Parts: sequence; structure tokens; C-alpha cells
Amino acid sequence: MKIIFLSSLFLFLSIKTFSQYQKVYRFDEYQKNWALVKTKSGTFGFIDKNKKAVVAPIYFKIEKFGIIHPDFALVKSIADTYGLINREGKEVTPAIYEKIGKFGDFTKGFAVVESTTNHFGLIDENGKESVPPNYSLEELKMKFQ
Repeated sequence: MKIIFLSSLFLFLSIKTFSQYQKVYRFDEYQKNWALVKTKSGTFGFIDKNKKAVVAPIYFKIEKFGIIHPDFALVKSIADTYGLINREGKEVTPAIYEKIGKFGDFTKGFAVVESTTNHFGLIDENGKESVPPNYSLEELKMKFQ
């Protein structure tokens, strides 16, 4: 009886945990041993092969790693702002920017960020803001390029 109860409980919890996702994409497509998941509310995150959330499904969109930086993936919040996560699933740049450029396009080792007030700054290779977005693009070019 105890075995039947525990088996039923395990089955229920497995179905309940997995049923929160509308879609589970293929493993290893974005990151080794991770699968992109989409919730019923339309937000995205990542789970590992044990179905444990690696990146909470709170993002409106997640790009693939390596597009703007080899170690980061661009994430878009439900507020329509952008940030970065690293390959460990940690948010390294908060999703507070209107845009984040590709690393190295403006100046080596940095990416241009645009604030929601249309001002520009720079983030470094660690995803940290090194120049606050207080400048017009022209001012930023004159000072830092």
C-alpha cells in the first residue's frame, strides 16, 4: 500500500511539475543538458534533464547563447526590456535596457546599451555597467570610441 501511495504521489508530482509548461523544446539546443520551456502564459525559461528550473520562466524571449557574446544569451522581459544571462543561468545584466548591442561592435570588450530614455552607455565583458547610459550616441562615440 505504501509503495502504491508513493508511486502515485511521484507520478502526480511529475505530471504537475511538467504540466506547467505548454512546450518543452529539445535538450542541448541552447545549452548542454538544458531545454527551453514555454509556460502557458507565454514566458520562457530553461530546465535541466531532471526537470529542475535552471532559469525561471519569466522572460518573454530568450536568444541563443553566442549571438552578441560567446558566454551570454540576450533575454527580453515582459516589460519589453533586455538583459543578459550567462551559461550558468544567472542574470548578469538586469533586463532594464531598451537595446543591447553586440560586444565589440562599438569598442573592444564592451557593448552599447540604450536606456528606456534613449540614452547610451556601455557594459563590459562581465555584463556589468561600466559607463552609465547618460549620453547621446554621438557623445558616447566622442568620449569612448
